[in-house]
Amino acid sequence: MKKIYWWIRIILLSLRWIPKFNIGDEVWYKNSRWILVQGVCAPTWTLQRGTKRINAHESKMRKVRLLSNYYHSFKSGYRFYMGYWYKIWVYEGIKPWMRGCNIWGKTKG
Repeated sequence: MKKIYWWIRIILLSLRWIPKFNIGDEVWYKNSRWILVQGVCAPTWTLQRGTKRINAHESKMRKVRLLSNYYHSFKSGYRFYMGYWYKIWVYEGIKPWMRGCNIWGKTKG
């Protein structure tokens, strides 16, 4: 029963990733489609189109509105939680120190 609870919770958390920028997402930047390839310095992201790479601030780009793009974001979140957190939460639950981690998909501020 615990496993089902945490699996459902992970699905709900993964849904929060859909509107956010994630590595591999397609975005519009200066009227051209780009792929997000690096986000370690967010809110500045590395974008790639063909062999060209540039850095751009997330306020100057927007996510391409495609079902496949939204699905990719959900899948990224799902893999993250299932790969790194699922077993921990099943066996230990959410500890107080985890609440301060930037893993909950909430907006900053």
